[in-house]
Formats: sequence, C-alpha cells, structure tokens
Amino acid sequence: SRPVRRDRARWARAESRAMTTDASSPAGTDTDLVIHHKPASLNSFTVDAPEGTSRFSVKLHLGLGKESWTFSAPDGTEAAVMVRPPMHAHPTFTLDRPGRATVTIRKANFAPMRESWRIEGTEFGDLDVSGDLADHEFAIADATGTVVGRASRAWASIRETYVVRCSGIDPVTAAAAAIA
Repeated sequence: SRPVRRDRARWARAESRAMTTDASSPAGTDTDLVIHHKPASLNSFTVDAPEGTSRFSVKLHLGLGKESWTFSAPDGTEAAVMVRPPMHAHPTFTLDRPGRATVTIRKANFAPMRESWRIEGTEFGDLDVSGDLADHEFAIADATGTVVGRASRAWASIRETYVVRCSGIDPVTAAAAAIA
C-alpha cells in the first residue's frame, strides 16, 4: 500500500490550485476523489478518497476492437462498466451502471489545446466538460452553466493522477469522465 502522507500532500497542492466549487453550485455534499494510474498496468486506475480510503478500482479489459473499464467497489461488487466501442470519428464512451440509464461520454469537438466533452443521459441532465489541456484543469457544467464538478490533473507525477471534486453529479460519472 502506498503512503497516505504523500496522497494528502498531493491533495493539498491540488486544492491550492483553485479546486473549490462555485457559490452557484447546487446544494449538497461535495465528493472528492483522487484517481491514480496503477503503476504496473496498461490503463487501470484506483479511485480513492482524499484521506486514502479506497472508493473504486478501475480495471481495463482489452477486447477485439474495443476497450472496457470495470469499476469495482472495495467489496468486489461491480459499480459500473465503461466501454469504448470501435470505429467512432470522435472518442465515445458508454457508461452502464446497474439500475441506472446508460450514460454516453463523447468528445464534442476537435481542438488541439481546448478540450470539450459532452456527457449525455445522466439523471442530472446533459453535462458539458470543458478545459484547457495546457493547464490540466477541467470544469463540468450542467445545462444552465452551473459548475457541478471540477477535475485537475497533476503536472508532474510518476504516475498519472487526477483530483476530482463533484457537487451535484454522481461520483462514478465524474470519475469516468476524468478517465475518458
């Protein structure tokens, strides 16, 4: 297991880079996630709370022409499956969760430095993800423009690390959007 102290320090650095939610965010509790790339894997992740407790494990499965990621809770139950089907002009992912509607995450446009994604089919309505690749900062906004989540990627780390804060959006959907 990795040291919790290092994770807390990384979280504090990310917090100092404006990882606060807007005052206009919907009422509710904020959910904070730290997403780490597993060091000895192709594209698998761990999703932890800032204090170091595990929230999800995300494992990549490669198939003939498609990729899928399985989100598993700490007790081993499957929380969601994200699939990237082959043959799409823009990257497209579908997120299937037991008892909920299928969510589609797709790249909205092609721009080298300004990323724009669309999350369709959530219980909160369609969401827009926009950000700057140079700053590694992304905002998740609902149809009214209210920011319901933020994601930040660490600039310099041995393994890929994201910090996600979501308020008014499902944590599994927020983690899937950051991984996509």
